[in-house]
Amino acid sequence: MKSIKITSLLVTALLTVSLSACGGNNNGNNSAATNSPQNSATPAESASASPSESTDTSTGNPVTITVLNEGAVAIGVGKLDDLFAPKEKELKGKGVDVTYTPGNPVAAFPLHYQKIIAGKLHEKNISVKTEDWGWGEPLIQKETAGFLAKNVPDIIVGETQMPGFAQQGLLEPFPDDMAAEIRENVSPAAWKPMEYDGKIYGLASQPGVSSLYWNKKLVKEAGIDPEKPITSWQELADNAKKVTEAGKGKFYGGGVYAGPNFGGYLRYGALIGINGGSYADANGQPTFNSDANVETVNLLRELNAAHPAGLMVNNTEGTYFDAWNKGQIAYLIDGPWQVQQCKDNKLECGMSPIPLSPNGAAANVTIGAAFHSVPKDAKNKDAAFEYIKAMYSKEIQQLIADSNVRSPILKEIAEAPDYQQKHPEMYLHYQAMNGNVQGLPTFAKDNSKVWQVWGDAVVKSLMTKGDVKAILDDAQKKAEQITKQ
Repeated sequence: MKSIKITSLLVTALLTVSLSACGGNNNGNNSAATNSPQNSATPAESASASPSESTDTSTGNPVTITVLNEGAVAIGVGKLDDLFAPKEKELKGKGVDVTYTPGNPVAAFPLHYQKIIAGKLHEKNISVKTEDWGWGEPLIQKETAGFLAKNVPDIIVGETQMPGFAQQGLLEPFPDDMAAEIRENVSPAAWKPMEYDGKIYGLASQPGVSSLYWNKKLVKEAGIDPEKPITSWQELADNAKKVTEAGKGKFYGGGVYAGPNFGGYLRYGALIGINGGSYADANGQPTFNSDANVETVNLLRELNAAHPAGLMVNNTEGTYFDAWNKGQIAYLIDGPWQVQQCKDNKLECGMSPIPLSPNGAAANVTIGAAFHSVPKDAKNKDAAFEYIKAMYSKEIQQLIADSNVRSPILKEIAEAPDYQQKHPEMYLHYQAMNGNVQGLPTFAKDNSKVWQVWGDAVVKSLMTKGDVKAILDDAQKKAEQITKQ
């Protein structure tokens, strides 16, 4: 992959409009995107700038690293060791069981996640101080300001903005031996989206990818075998139509959310990948009007007819998932959190890999993945990489396996003989993480504008009878005018 060469001015512009985090309105307790700001420290206030806490690990002296919070595992802001007792007291007061034995269900997941991390780092004389810079656009803006001021935490975290940071040379590549260990032992979904020019720049300890879910009750009412997985795009379109006809306005076939935002791009991006299409090429230039993309958008058009008018492209993804949770649509492409959410909403759901197009192959897009990276200007890089090593350690990955909300990324845990038997749905998710998995691309210039051109074109394709190829040709021209200025 070739590097994208732009001036420092354009770097600033690119980062300012980087993609906001997504895929999180419906991913349960383990969603990074559920994080709400607790302490919106500015980069200038970052504890990573404190000389007293920046000690060379080669001396063997204590080191304190600063890590940005991830909502899925956050327990507060401050010195990690000082947060455990108050968090335990808080959880006990709510009746939450704070005990955990590996191999058994876990209730206080974030607490034990951070305890394991802290314990492993203590062995190396490293302690952790957490900061909360929020999530989504506020996080991106603060990270961007931190990069420009060369004042950043030792570990930053984010979702769709992170590959762009790597491409702009703002992140430290993982050490070669660490990268080799990850490639051999860790699921590609955890690191492949953060690979650039042969180097790895980030890791997610519990990423999500999408699968197909269906409401067995609605499917059965349409005369379809609720136990039989769908394997082809045509079957998905046909079944969605049958359910819609059987529902007579009370329920619909559904399929996938396709709103003009990152929630939509992430979810139907898996269909684009399956069909051999893409949003952008290796140089960050749009590839909107490829034959593969035209075929995929035509499928989306068919599925749109199996929804209430406007629901599939609603600007607010929560509206779409409310319909699913209320049993109003039968099919859904979404992340692994739906396994638990189906149970919570008393829906009997089936789960299978996403169906394939006639000439397609399995592919997916990470969703709800909180990638952790070490900035180029971090003051404690060695210690920061020790933190990331702890994230894919056997202890942390066993904890994730026991939570049964995300699947572990460590092959040793996920491929153990009893894992498939104890966690069949999460094992299916693990298998989906091991194929062709990518993140959303970063365009060469003005990400937000280019993505909006694409989103508007898809909405127009779904909501009108216009020729899809012509609509995407027009979108391609508009996008090129932005990226090639």
